[in-house]
Amino acid sequence: MSVYHWLALRFRRDWELREASPGFQLRLRSAPPPGWYMLTACYFGEQPRCYARFNGSQGRLLRPGRLRRRLVRIPARDRQVCLELHGLNGEAALPVLRLVPQPPWRVRQLLRRKLRRLHPRYGSSASLALPLPKLWSEYNRLLSGANRQLLGYDEWIERRERRTLAPPLAAVPDRSGPPTASPPRLRFLPFLWGGAPGEGGASASLRSLERQWPGSFQRLEASQVTGINAQATAINAPDTWLVLLQSGDQLAPQALCRCSEALLLHPEARVLYADEDRLSQGGRRHSPHFKPSWNPELLYGDPHYSHCWLIRSDLVQRILRELDAAGETLSLYALVLEATAAVRPEQILHIPQVLYHRVDRPGERRGDADSAATVARFLARRHHAIPVTARSGGGHCLHWPIPDPPPLVSVIIPSRDRSDLLRCCVDSLHATASGNPPTELLLIDNGSSDPASLAYLEELASQPGVRLLRRPGPFNYAALNNEAARLARGEVLTFLNNDVEALQPGWLTRMVAEALRPGIGAVGARLLYEDGTVQHAGVVLGIGGVAGHAHKTMNGEAEGYQLRLRLTHQVSAVTAAALVLRKSIFIELGGFDGIHFAVNYNDVDLCLRLMARGYRNLYCADAVLIHRESRSRGAPVSSEPFAQWRREYAAMQKRWGKLLLSDPHYSPHLSLVEENFSLAIPKEVPLARPGGMPTEFREVKP
Repeated sequence: MSVYHWLALRFRRDWELREASPGFQLRLRSAPPPGWYMLTACYFGEQPRCYARFNGSQGRLLRPGRLRRRLVRIPARDRQVCLELHGLNGEAALPVLRLVPQPPWRVRQLLRRKLRRLHPRYGSSASLALPLPKLWSEYNRLLSGANRQLLGYDEWIERRERRTLAPPLAAVPDRSGPPTASPPRLRFLPFLWGGAPGEGGASASLRSLERQWPGSFQRLEASQVTGINAQATAINAPDTWLVLLQSGDQLAPQALCRCSEALLLHPEARVLYADEDRLSQGGRRHSPHFKPSWNPELLYGDPHYSHCWLIRSDLVQRILRELDAAGETLSLYALVLEATAAVRPEQILHIPQVLYHRVDRPGERRGDADSAATVARFLARRHHAIPVTARSGGGHCLHWPIPDPPPLVSVIIPSRDRSDLLRCCVDSLHATASGNPPTELLLIDNGSSDPASLAYLEELASQPGVRLLRRPGPFNYAALNNEAARLARGEVLTFLNNDVEALQPGWLTRMVAEALRPGIGAVGARLLYEDGTVQHAGVVLGIGGVAGHAHKTMNGEAEGYQLRLRLTHQVSAVTAAALVLRKSIFIELGGFDGIHFAVNYNDVDLCLRLMARGYRNLYCADAVLIHRESRSRGAPVSSEPFAQWRREYAAMQKRWGKLLLSDPHYSPHLSLVEENFSLAIPKEVPLARPGGMPTEFREVKP
């Protein structure tokens, strides 16, 4: 990494560069005077973005060629200046790195302007008539790197929920006539787990229902919970819904009102779940769990996918009989698994509102051998006798098999020069071949001219199972891969960048096993930077206007948001840097779009077209590889690559429009600016989101 810089105070080179884990550090050798400063940086490099942190707290996302500013303060007691850079690989430069002192009046003006943009609560002049230390404290709290994830949940509750706490069914439309204040003809029965109604926790749970829906439900006694025949008699009515509660947990005051409204709008629904948070022993709400639309793989991997469930009573009656006949021990998890599998995805409704408060249970594990066995028995009843194991950090790992004999897999790698990268990639494939299915390697030489690279390509071409396709000309990633896919002999295609390095045996088996399951489209891997931080863990639509990578720059061994970094689950898209897909599906879709997306977004576009055909795209958490992102081509910072990126960016927005701002596998309450699952600035969210293919996809004509 090369650094050219200046300090505006003294205009001399006195930054010291140090390597750190992870990333790099820039430190001032001499301490500047205490006070407020404007830190300005401009980054150029091979990575499309990196993350900078000032003195271990305030963070700033850096993008190539863009000046980024951040107001910082150097205290009198500790005047060190340290800028940490995360997510960098290869050559990078900071042609601008300035630290300019700011007078207090200017600081106050900047803080007020910034706070007004960060949170609507600061919109009034009264809220900004604060002393400078308080303004600085609020600014720091909002931008603190230690509190980036789900920052400001207390304020979120005030902003989002105060508007939704209307009287129950104050204006719920009756489907047979004009709006009415009368409750709809729905009945709710609390179905309690882990306690009898006479116990303290169960009583608190029931009171949370009675306060908001008096006289509109009957209590399901504990004796009925254990007697299936008694339950079948008590709940045999299609207008009755079971509210599944664990003893001690509570429904939000507006919960049944919102559920009733959603059911009136979606009468086809049979299963409903909502967002939730945790309730401390002191009664404080914290740790919100904002959920995706229906995501079956995530439910199989996470027994805590949701604790807030409503299931229509006639469906419950049928499931109870089936579980009894199968000899299955009745549990909330078993009931939810069966109920969600018994209906169509569009009959499973997600309400993106916090309607359930789960009491803190110290020492509670998020999945164990018992819950893993419950999933294994559930799958066995559906003729998928596969091992399911509990993960040490929580959740489950499902070991899907591949056919015997295994299919041939065609690994397609485009390359131009950079034999060092290609050699590392190919060597890693050989080193991790144990346990993987048989492969053929298709190398696409896009006009190499370096003698060492040409010699290495000839060496590879002479090896068995390797084919070399010489395709000189302008770089068109989509067209190159499309041609190789047509020539591939394998039943399964694996698209790899030449700057990817496999880490452990069996990674390809994991991805191929997922890709061969019915209904599965593209399968992506967990990709890490060389420093061990996350480069890709699935794609989130809408970030930056089109798409971004989930959990980017997070520690690769972290659990991620609600375990989603560690668990295989459905996503809207994955990167083609390491993508596995059945050849028949790829050909069916016509491959990548080489006309509109020659270099950028071709993988996201392909995945969205897969979704439009009804396929599910997966992030495979157990396939871990290193990705030296953009190492071979570099980031689009020069004029022509940047112009091409802008054209393809505009083409994505034109083709997919509003779908890019409503990712079904990402909560509308989470940020589309950051890639760290932090809270979004408040916006309107839908009342409910049905599972399955979003309705808007039917309007798109790719």
